[in-house]
Amino acid sequence: MSESPITAGTGGAEAPPSRFVLPVVLVGTFMAILDVAIVNVAIPSIRSGLHASFGPVELVVSGYTISYACLLVTGGRLGDIIGRKRMFIIGLLVFSAASALCGAAPNIDVLIAARVLQGVGGAALYPQVLAIIQTTYSGAARGRALGVFGAVIGIAAIAGQLIGGVLLAVNLFGWTWRPVFLVNVPIGLLAVVASMVWLPADRPGRSTRLDLGGVGLVTPFLLLLCVPLLLGRDQGWPTWLVVCLIAALPVGYLFVRYEKRLGAAGGQPLVRLELFRNRSFANGVPIVLLFITSYSGFLFTLAVYLQTGLGFSPISSALVYTPSALGFFVTSLAAPRFVPLLGRHVLTLGYVVAALGLLGTAATAYAAGTSLTVWTLAPTLLVAGLGQGLGMSPMVGTIISGVPVKDAGSGAGIVTTTMQTANVLGVALFGMVLFDLVGQAAPGVAYATAFSEVMPISAALLVVAAVLVFRLPHAPGQPSNALIERLPGWAGGFAWSMFLSTGGRVGDTLFTDLLSRIRGTRLDRASQAPEPLGDFLSFHYHEQESGDGSWLGYLQREALAYGDRAIPREDERTPVIQAQVAEIARRQEQGRIDPEFDPALFRLLCFSLSSYPTLLPQVTRMATGLSPHDPEFVARWEEFLQRLGSRLEMDPAAERAAERAGQSR
Repeated sequence: MSESPITAGTGGAEAPPSRFVLPVVLVGTFMAILDVAIVNVAIPSIRSGLHASFGPVELVVSGYTISYACLLVTGGRLGDIIGRKRMFIIGLLVFSAASALCGAAPNIDVLIAARVLQGVGGAALYPQVLAIIQTTYSGAARGRALGVFGAVIGIAAIAGQLIGGVLLAVNLFGWTWRPVFLVNVPIGLLAVVASMVWLPADRPGRSTRLDLGGVGLVTPFLLLLCVPLLLGRDQGWPTWLVVCLIAALPVGYLFVRYEKRLGAAGGQPLVRLELFRNRSFANGVPIVLLFITSYSGFLFTLAVYLQTGLGFSPISSALVYTPSALGFFVTSLAAPRFVPLLGRHVLTLGYVVAALGLLGTAATAYAAGTSLTVWTLAPTLLVAGLGQGLGMSPMVGTIISGVPVKDAGSGAGIVTTTMQTANVLGVALFGMVLFDLVGQAAPGVAYATAFSEVMPISAALLVVAAVLVFRLPHAPGQPSNALIERLPGWAGGFAWSMFLSTGGRVGDTLFTDLLSRIRGTRLDRASQAPEPLGDFLSFHYHEQESGDGSWLGYLQREALAYGDRAIPREDERTPVIQAQVAEIARRQEQGRIDPEFDPALFRLLCFSLSSYPTLLPQVTRMATGLSPHDPEFVARWEEFLQRLGSRLEMDPAAERAAERAGQSR
């Protein structure tokens, strides 16, 4: 596939997006994730400044997480309905206003309410980030963008400790804890302006409606699940919290039944459960749950061990995290480069390396006891961070790449909700285990012993995730032998030629892998082709021109060798052709192409228009005086296809007017 970006909903291939698109949306990502962790550092200062007890201050932390986690799916769906750019800007404005209210809160009740509102803003903006990346970038460009996205998530989770500690230490204007929230305001407002200028416009789904019944079920389900997990340990698990947790099961079941029934009736469910028919999505979501649970549990237990067990300051604790953050950042950015070599098993490598790093961290902490210094854990935390970075970046891309563009917001909402639910699970479950072990261990070394016993649990979750990676399918265009991605075009052509000239006796396995790559690319291309017919033809020509030379050369030689007889692996290749025919038939049903055209013959026409210059370069040169690969010819041919497609495409309004005129006569 070409790496040229595609803007969904605009009807065609667009100019490359501004280089500021990714930085702008990642500012929103950073702010939303940062505020999950940054308040933990400020809890003592908030308690003393507002004269509050520990329970209400805990709601300052959990109020944000609860509203954030419960509304992520709804926020993603609203992005599909009213436009992702618009929803992202609304989220930034709500988040910034709520941050200002947090910073100015005169009492703990106002602060709790403002934090809940801040979570609402985070839930509005965060799902749009993945959706905008999915619809703005394609190919390797999307992989790089998701790599940076993964790096930002990891860095923001750790940076909350450092930034919060610095702001409290500096004590700007004597405001103690308030700058922890107020720092979001100028950043958020600048991000709003930048979003208006640089984010690509998208066309919302005008016929799409919000599933209010689904919202009315999923919100209480997530509340019943998250509230007990967040508050249960601190409140000693009173009966009402246990009842809430048990009640989450039937409410969740009712939500799934309702969404299935609504979808079967032709409605527009909040969560498109058919997304889970996609193997990447269905198998990837449990991997997300395991990885984020492990990661959030690791961050939480390390923070408790350092600050409560060893009495480290927030800044000293942040310095301990630094090697992990550095490793995470480096491998998150590098992971897309490993995908062509290792395929989905980049995730396997990442989870195994991270598990080894966590086990090493547990052993080091146990040996150090209370004599741990800032840099004692640096080597093992660096290893853990390297593995976690490898396991995060491709994980998100693997899941989202399987989601149709029209469902990008809904899919992103499910993934981000899974992340935040896993974050709650990690903190709650690891917290319960940690404090239970602290109570059983010997005084003095209790936290070191408990921490060293909890880390193997985190490592075990990663090992299970590594095993589940084997259930993931190959990504579109990714062969079973990932080294195929490294072959230059001439090498692929040579392999096909050897297979053809020997009647399939030489290079059968290599041919199969190469064919797998071509098949995946074609299927991916059929699903991403823009709607207007001119853009549709131009898109297929551009994609063919960008990387299909050796394959077209093979087709020429195959045609000479086999004529109209059966060809190698015909059964594997036919579904691709049929998918392309079905794509044309779908456009006929939408009224974009004359229904009197035979879709199979129209598909042949599209193939000839996109392939003719490359298949017969000498005729192209004699007719135009240009090589088919000359940029001038490419531009002229794309413009010709655009004009031809616009002439062939039906205008439904004009057709209806013509029919009415004919009937009146």
